[in-house]
Amino acid sequence: MKRKDSELFKPLVATAEKYLRDYCDGKQQDDEKAKMFLRVLSLYRKILKVEKEREEIKSEWEKLIAGVAELKKMTVRKAKKKVRPRPS
Repeated sequence: MKRKDSELFKPLVATAEKYLRDYCDGKQQDDEKAKMFLRVLSLYRKILKVEKEREEIKSEWEKLIAGVAELKKMTVRKAKKKVRPRPS
């Protein structure tokens, strides 16, 4: 099974969160590194948002396909009823 992008980013996100926590507490001083880790977290949030949207689209698509299949069944039933010859 293919791993989600958000799962692949988790180790880097954990490192970024730890560094930024230390940076805010004054234990780290590298501003450039802090900016880079902020960008990592920003990108991670975007990835989570896209994955959520992708799941919503997939769910909507499945509902649509099920609706079309049901509509097809109803149309076929109506067509069969109309085709039957009438007894004379």
